Amino acid sequence: MQIIHKYEQDICTDDIDKDILCCGDIEQFIKYKYPILRLRQFWDAKQLPKKLYILHTVLLFHCCVSSVDGAVDSDICANLDKDEQEMILKFCERLSDMEVTANNIEWAVRDAYEAVESSTKPYKKKIPERKSPDMKAFVSDSTNPCTTSEDLSMNSMISEPSAAESMQKKFDALKFKSSITVLPSVVTDADKSSYSELDYVINYGSKSDLSEKEPYDDTTKVVSKVNVFGGPLATELPEERRCQPNCSCSRCVPSGPCCGDPGSSMAACESSDKEEVKEVVQFLKTESRIFKRFRKKRWRFKLPFELSWKIYLIIAVIVLLIIITTVLLMVPWKKISRKTSIPHKIEDFKIETGQEARVFQMNSYICKNGLCEKVYEPTSEYMYSSLSRCTLICMGPQLWPYPIGYTYFSKKIVVLATDKLEYKFQSVPSEAVHLYLAEAFKLFLGELAKLERYSIGTRQMNLSRDIMIKKMYIQMDVESDPDPRLRLDTEESYTIKIETLNNQVSMKLFAASFCGMRHALETLSQLILLDQTTGNLITLSNMVIKDAPSYKYRGLMLDTGRNYIPVPDIMRTIDAMASCKLNTFHWRISDVASFPLYLPAVPQLFEYGSYSKHHVYTKEDVKAVVKRAGVRGIRVLLEVAAPGPVGRAWSWIPEATCPTKNRNFTCNNVLCLRLGIHDSVFDILQIIYSEILEMTKISDVFHLSDSVFSLANCFYLIEEREGFLDKALERLKLANKGFLPKLPIVWYTAHLTKDYEARTWDRYGVQLTEWHPNPSEQFLSRFKVIHSTRWDLSCDIKKQRCVKYRTWQDMYAWKSWRNIEVFTIEGGEAMLWTDIVDSGNLDYHLWPRAAAVAERLWSDIALNGSVTGPVYVRLDSHRWRMVLKSVQVQPIWPLYCSFSPGICLQKIKK
Repeated sequence: MQIIHKYEQDICTDDIDKDILCCGDIEQFIKYKYPILRLRQFWDAKQLPKKLYILHTVLLFHCCVSSVDGAVDSDICANLDKDEQEMILKFCERLSDMEVTANNIEWAVRDAYEAVESSTKPYKKKIPERKSPDMKAFVSDSTNPCTTSEDLSMNSMISEPSAAESMQKKFDALKFKSSITVLPSVVTDADKSSYSELDYVINYGSKSDLSEKEPYDDTTKVVSKVNVFGGPLATELPEERRCQPNCSCSRCVPSGPCCGDPGSSMAACESSDKEEVKEVVQFLKTESRIFKRFRKKRWRFKLPFELSWKIYLIIAVIVLLIIITTVLLMVPWKKISRKTSIPHKIEDFKIETGQEARVFQMNSYICKNGLCEKVYEPTSEYMYSSLSRCTLICMGPQLWPYPIGYTYFSKKIVVLATDKLEYKFQSVPSEAVHLYLAEAFKLFLGELAKLERYSIGTRQMNLSRDIMIKKMYIQMDVESDPDPRLRLDTEESYTIKIETLNNQVSMKLFAASFCGMRHALETLSQLILLDQTTGNLITLSNMVIKDAPSYKYRGLMLDTGRNYIPVPDIMRTIDAMASCKLNTFHWRISDVASFPLYLPAVPQLFEYGSYSKHHVYTKEDVKAVVKRAGVRGIRVLLEVAAPGPVGRAWSWIPEATCPTKNRNFTCNNVLCLRLGIHDSVFDILQIIYSEILEMTKISDVFHLSDSVFSLANCFYLIEEREGFLDKALERLKLANKGFLPKLPIVWYTAHLTKDYEARTWDRYGVQLTEWHPNPSEQFLSRFKVIHSTRWDLSCDIKKQRCVKYRTWQDMYAWKSWRNIEVFTIEGGEAMLWTDIVDSGNLDYHLWPRAAAVAERLWSDIALNGSVTGPVYVRLDSHRWRMVLKSVQVQPIWPLYCSFSPGICLQKIKK
């Protein structure tokens, strides 16, 4: 890992390389860059050393050939001796000439080692110097692994200008492209500059081995094959001869440091004919390309008659074995097994032995009453090989929240893979949207790559060898909105069209804004599942989804004033919100108990109000949360409690009043402090408002607090807040560069029923925490309402004990909120007060109850509000998706019900 972090900027061609490589999973990075390298075959514990050896070797090869800035080459030249440099050089030269497989890696390492070892033997003859001094300089420079391309060009120009031009042409021709494939319209100049060139010494470092007797052939055949998400598949290098001068042998092979077989010396040329033939046959088996050259008579020698028939006999036996194997594979074993085993059907697989049949019989699923049920005994019904396949065909995609528009799903499964993926930003209205969309798509790719990591053993993987993996093509079209930020008028609708034609699955995503496109990517990630049997990605062949939210404000409030919540937990909460399509993170950052936000303009608030110096949120922390939320289509509303009660944080100003006094006329309870309506107080509030607007970049929605909660015996006095809202709006307008936000919000309390306050707050937003039908309901018709009454995720606390806990079923089934007479319903918000919540149980209190609120706010028009069986199944599927994102979601039922939901739903109905 130290090496990876050291060369991160040098060997990573794009951000996806960095994300995969720097997460610490080298095996996933190697699989991502070199998909032909089958690491799954090393599944046994005894093969672990060999697997680690291959991983380190491929990593060395990748560092050498992918170095962009030359940091790897510089360290090799500075820290290794000449023999080690030459060995690494020859290893990279051999391996770059073939596909990266386990056998080829071993061959390249062995060949490089033997080549360097033979060159260091004491009895080896030295290569005579060239007569031409210019050619001598050229040879000495070209054989040095640390020679730069500029040095090569200068030396070549001195000796042979035409050769220099040819050499530079070859050097520029061979490039290793970054692993991710982007269509031509997406590739920019910056992307082209990220491609790294293979250093010339890997291709032409052995030119000093040219024989004087045979002229060097300058013709090259350079064929670069780049696999999608897999790096270079194969690169055919110039066909060179590497026989040393004054060689007494009559034959020459195209690889190795000397004439004769690879790694042999002058003494080996005089060995017995029998040993020579064995080495030739072995060499023919290891590399088919050399065998082709043998057929073209590149080897200029003749075998004795008494030995040639042995080679023909070996070839004949090999051909006969291939014919027999082909015939055996064509035998219809499937028909034979049907007569002798229990009748069964497994989709897309051919099971040939009784043992495998029992294993898959126990891990198969049937579709029963529209639900997937795991098979525990032999059955004649049609069985699916995995839960994912059964889910897609039997129950359909388990989306959360469920789309409210037109949907169409086919009944045919197609197999996909990330190494066969191409994407294109068809239309992007601004550069800001392009940057946000690139980050959001990177998150989408990361989710797919994480799914592919959860593969199974080699035995089951081999059963998928006949499955056709189709190419995945994703096209994204953001139509009109140039601002990637979420605003009150942002259009969040989207459309997904998936079509399969021949060997390509085309996925077209349309949205008017970046936020809508991010929702489309979230839905698309839920449509692609992992086939547990094969380890491949699967989805349905044809789909159409047109979707839009029912309400524009879909929020989650988290209180960090009563208990401090670390920033990583807040980040994880935002990730979970994005998976449920919630779009507003209401961060009540301060409360009567503490003020953990450090503002350099008003440092006294933190110094007096924080629990300690370690319980702090800096401006950088807030901006990091805002950035993470913005990429996920979420806005951050920052609320600072005012005018009261505000607690110890404001005790340093004389305008803070205390309603309860002791005999010494001092405050009986410092938590009961509240702010007086004075200009000096609003001067500080204006500074706070300006800081919040600068950190969140949200100017059309603002939460003014107007704190509603008070402690016992604090004597809640409405008169002390008379006129607060009017002056607060004036200062907010000044802080927002002279413009008042379209939707200022306060907590709804009884003082808004007064005529003066009602006129001041007419047509503005109120957040309901408690609501009961009463005559005061008529006043709600003047306001824009955000509902939170039955969506309080906190426990009702009495004597520091939880006396009431609301279930997700209660929150999902609440629908009377739609019948309140109001000016307009902006949406709703789930709330969590942290009296007994901290980092240890945050996820437990939030999820899946907040997810139930999210679907009610997104799909409320389409669903009737009752908790039906399909709701249980979809929420359970979504819970497992959130668990993969490291969110500790509370289970909704036992694990048995996830595999057999029909049985559990029958008990729920009773």
